[in-house]
Amino acid sequence: MLSLTRAIPGLQPGAFLQARIRPSGEVDQSRIAVPEDAVQVLEGRDVVFVRTQRGFQAREVATGSRSAGMVTILSGLQPGWRIASDNAFLLKAELEKENVEDDD
Repeated sequence: MLSLTRAIPGLQPGAFLQARIRPSGEVDQSRIAVPEDAVQVLEGRDVVFVRTQRGFQAREVATGSRSAGMVTILSGLQPGWRIASDNAFLLKAELEKENVEDDD
């Protein structure tokens, strides 16, 4: 039985689909891959926190396959950029907290 980690728009029960199954730990070597914890959902968008001179900035990314704790990044991130990974959720929480305080 196949279990999907995210909904696929337009996919209905009983519909056919084509899938590529990769062995655990295999990611697309031609693309950037980051730890799953580095990708956060912010306002319905997948983001990665990129290191800047002033701290970290949320950058929207398009994600691809996931395997063994890694996520392939299809666009939005360039090789060599430094990102937050293990504690990215703390940056997300801080950003959400700032947004709530701004709304008050």
